[in-house]
Amino acid sequence: MFDVSFWELLIIGVVALVVVGPERLPGLMRTVGLWVGKARASFQSIRDEVEREVHAEGLRDTQRALQKQARETERQVRDAVDSGESRARVQARSPGDTGAPAAGATEAGSSAADASATGGEEPKAGSEAGPAAAAAGARKPAAGNESGQG
Repeated sequence: MFDVSFWELLIIGVVALVVVGPERLPGLMRTVGLWVGKARASFQSIRDEVEREVHAEGLRDTQRALQKQARETERQVRDAVDSGESRARVQARSPGDTGAPAAGATEAGSSAADASATGGEEPKAGSEAGPAAAAAGARKPAAGNESGQG
């Protein structure tokens, strides 16, 4: 803060001793010490308040940036959902030769298609479903031949 050397303090003390006198000098030093303490406390509180404001402004900036990013992400998701719905509507109108299931296709319909492609057996409830189950079913031994040898 202030750059005061030892010699400067000594000169100030000698002048104060001459001006005030030895009887009142301790009371004066106590009063000056209290004022200096109050000034330091005041400067420290101002400094803390400024730091809090700067920190709060930084938090507000961060909050604004996060809100902007959230709105952008929401817009992207909304656009993706809208484009997916429009594709589904186009496919529902002309399911043709795109190879994709129509918008009204259900999981049961696709499992029936899988079953017809794997020999006509539809997977049972609680059993494995899909191509892996069909491959496992193809490896089972025939009913009359339990040993698995041909």
